[in-house]
Amino acid sequence: MNLPRWFHEGHQFRAALCGHKAMEAGGVCLLLMVQGNLLALAPEHFLLASKTGLLAVFPAIAVTFTRYGRHLSNRWTSSAFLGMCAFLADSAVHRSHFAGKFGEAAVTGLGAFVFSVAVSYTPVGRFVDRLADSSRHRSKVPGGIEMQQRD
Repeated sequence: MNLPRWFHEGHQFRAALCGHKAMEAGGVCLLLMVQGNLLALAPEHFLLASKTGLLAVFPAIAVTFTRYGRHLSNRWTSSAFLGMCAFLADSAVHRSHFAGKFGEAAVTGLGAFVFSVAVSYTPVGRFVDRLADSSRHRSKVPGGIEMQQRD
């Protein structure tokens, strides 16, 4: 099996996006669950935050397999989509510890958006952006030759 050929830029982008965005949504959820008191963290909190992070990233991974995946290479669109998905995931995984039925989920979605935008300006975020650009511009033509797409 030729691993570099199988694990091309598109799959590298999906793997980086999955880990990167799941950690952003899960980290914000974890911090808000204990309301900033890191000494109160318990294994249950890590489990719930992991579920929230994974549920928040699955729609983004699914979108990368469609023609709309190119929109995830924009940091603002990607962060807004993650924020919406984090809101839905957090409201589905556990009830709110804040006021209102969706109070914590709303703050988690907003926090995931802000954290995702902030991380996108770091070297890790720029690396994921480069993967997104390289995976977006390559396609195979019927002869098996890779060509650059023109936008």
